[in-house]
Amino acid sequence: MNGKVSSGEVMAICVAIIFAMFPGFANTLILSQSQNASLISLIIAFLLGLIPIGMIMYISTKINTNFFEFTKKNFKAFGYILDILLILVAIFTLIISNWLAIDFIISQFLTRSSYYLISILISIIIAITINKGIETLSRTIFILFIISVPVILLLLIPLIPYIELDNLKPYIDVPIKDILKSSFVFLTVAISPVFYILGVKNRTHDKKNFPRKILVGYIITSLLIFIILFFIISVYGIDLGSLLTYPIYGLFKKVQIFGFIERIENFAAIFLITAYFSQISYFIYAIKNNLSNMFKIKSKKTKQIITYILSISIPIISIYLFKTYELAPSIEYVPYVLIIFYIILIIYFIRSLFIKTKTS
Repeated sequence: MNGKVSSGEVMAICVAIIFAMFPGFANTLILSQSQNASLISLIIAFLLGLIPIGMIMYISTKINTNFFEFTKKNFKAFGYILDILLILVAIFTLIISNWLAIDFIISQFLTRSSYYLISILISIIIAITINKGIETLSRTIFILFIISVPVILLLLIPLIPYIELDNLKPYIDVPIKDILKSSFVFLTVAISPVFYILGVKNRTHDKKNFPRKILVGYIITSLLIFIILFFIISVYGIDLGSLLTYPIYGLFKKVQIFGFIERIENFAAIFLITAYFSQISYFIYAIKNNLSNMFKIKSKKTKQIITYILSISIPIISIYLFKTYELAPSIEYVPYVLIIFYIILIIYFIRSLFIKTKTS
């Protein structure tokens, strides 16, 4: 184990952490806000998203050490404030994604099971994976990626006969402001997680291609989301599609392979769980690293304990908040909270403009 991350693994992490916020959350907001214009909204968001993605790529070219040291060196005391903000944004994101993951598993498979029990069991698996090191974590995410993404795309093929192109009309049925509002959801929910990929820049084999892999991951995920939204609208129609929390899962209930192989929706479930697992694992890894660097923790055992505490406590907090205070209806305000990410991104980008590039 050399603790290194390959370029392909960087791309896979990027795909997973972007996609994980869509099932059960962003897809519902986008479809409900921009209706049939959701595909147009997504194209606009993708093009606009190239700007912050380009900024993240540029920042990555200036990083030649671990991200905490990069922040400390270039921002001095203010760097600690930035680190704390990044940790808080990551925890906020984890509270959302943990709830989405647990709610999906419970609602679709284990309806009589305890939310807390299932979350603890999953959290222990996540903590064990993280404590194996970044190489094991990134490789696991990569393997899940190369298996799940091609399979889910292949399984969309039997849905082609169910496509009703009339369901896509009218192409624009909402005001422009609603289309832009929907694009804003993508710009915050999809882009903000990508910033955390900078945390593994110093652990990659191929630092030169690191920025390019971020871009490739962004393009792949955007295309994947576009294809899935196309099938949701064209197969279900916008009225039904916007009401379903996990429409991609429901889509595959229509599918039979060779006329007798059923329950294909379980492949979609594996795909969704893979995305949730990957994002949650990587974000906990990122928080653990930041905390370890902030408090100068060197002990491997202490770092492992921190991982277990984060892995178990955050989903418990998430479940408590959502079940006790019924926060699900308020989830539409999440993109506005994530505006803080753009403030952080602009600060890092402006500072990076004045940093001389060193050869890795």
